[in-house]
Amino acid sequence: GKQATLQKRGMRSAMGSAQWLTLTQHSSTQQAIHNIQNMEGYTVYAADVNANSRDIRDIDFPDNEKICIVMGNEDRGISEEMRELADETFYLPMVGFAESFNLSVATSITLAHLSAKTSRSKDKTGPIQPGDLSSHEYNCLYLKGLLQSLPQWKMGPALLKNAGIKLPE
Repeated sequence: GKQATLQKRGMRSAMGSAQWLTLTQHSSTQQAIHNIQNMEGYTVYAADVNANSRDIRDIDFPDNEKICIVMGNEDRGISEEMRELADETFYLPMVGFAESFNLSVATSITLAHLSAKTSRSKDKTGPIQPGDLSSHEYNCLYLKGLLQSLPQWKMGPALLKNAGIKLPE
C-alpha cells in the first residue's frame, strides 16, 4: 500500500510518482530474479562495469521481449549475486573526465536509449516513445492511483469491493 511505498528507501524524492508503482516484496534477490525470469518471462539486464559488460549501444534489445533493467546502488553498484543472476550486464560509455553518472542520470540515459531503440521508432533512433499499456491496463492503473491519492485511500477499494468490482493486481 501507500505506507509501504513511502517507507521504501529512496522513495521520498519520488513521492509524486510513487502512487503509480506496484511493489512486490521478495525474501531474497535470488527469489525475485527467479520469479522475474522464470515465472514472468523477463530478461534481466543489469548496469555494471565488469570485464563481461557490453556497451549498451551494442546490445540488440528485441522489440517484443519483456526486459527488466537493474540499476545498482550509487556507491557500490550491483551486488555480486545480482551480477551472477542477470542475463546480461551493460555499461554506459562516457567521455571526458567524469568517472560515472549519478543514478538518476544513468537511469534516464538507459531508459531513453531503450525507448529510442524499439521498433515503434521508425528509424530506431528516437524520439522517446509512449508506453505500451493497453487502454484497460492504463485505466486500471489510473483508477488505482486516484483511489490511493484519497486521504482515506482504503475507502476507495472497499467501495469498489462492495460494488463487486475487483481491480487487477
